[in-house]
Amino acid sequence: MNRVEIAANLPPVQYGFRLETSSYQERLVPYLGQTVLFYQYVVMGKTVDAIRVVPDGCMDVLICCDPKRPHSLICGTILQGESIPFHAGATYFGVRLTPLQSLHLSPTPFRELIDRQLHLGDVVHGVSSLCDDIAEKASFSQRIAHFERFLLPKLLSNDQPYGWLPYCLQQIYQSKGNVSVDQLADDIGFSTRYIRKKFVETLGLSPKQYSRITRFQNTLSSMMNRTTTSGNIASEHGYYDQAHFIKDFKHFSLFTPMQIIMLLQTPPF
Repeated sequence: MNRVEIAANLPPVQYGFRLETSSYQERLVPYLGQTVLFYQYVVMGKTVDAIRVVPDGCMDVLICCDPKRPHSLICGTILQGESIPFHAGATYFGVRLTPLQSLHLSPTPFRELIDRQLHLGDVVHGVSSLCDDIAEKASFSQRIAHFERFLLPKLLSNDQPYGWLPYCLQQIYQSKGNVSVDQLADDIGFSTRYIRKKFVETLGLSPKQYSRITRFQNTLSSMMNRTTTSGNIASEHGYYDQAHFIKDFKHFSLFTPMQIIMLLQTPPF
């Protein structure tokens, strides 16, 4: 399996961006042998609107394209679902990077972004004018092209990650979050304690936490892309019973699985 396939294996879904905004669009673009997700949406409402955000194990760059309130943020993954305020009426352009890509994140370690939203200019110096240029572009495609050409090289180094940690991330992707630390330890020949320690030191997440998020993301992606019952989804994605499925899902999404299914049945904006 090559890196593009691995990166695309994790469906980094944010249902709030898709369902609670208007004019949502996204595009997957290859970069340094992996896949970067670009997206854009318009926040509805009249003043400030809160959008539900869920854990995805990824790092996002968000650029507010409103000329009256321009700003850019770098956001680490959250650990449980929450509502985050955005400026109503503003267009937001976003870029989502997976943890595999974060292993060669140059400005700051992935672990330092967990549950945090920082101003991009405070983390990567000299990018404010680039973000302003992106915000002023007329189309989604133009913003993607400008970001890929000028800003991505400032975020990601050219060094490709190798070793046992990328291998473990690949196994988690491939298993859709259903591989145990014991299995990883048997595969690579290190102790479970050592694996947990290095995961936390590098990503700020334990392998169990990251596996839970990956399983949740795969489950959410299945729910958003095909019609099925919550019971079938639970068994298909490795939850050992319905109660476990509902508890995990509500922790990460702020909704029960049935509430998400009902939300998906609401006509799009």
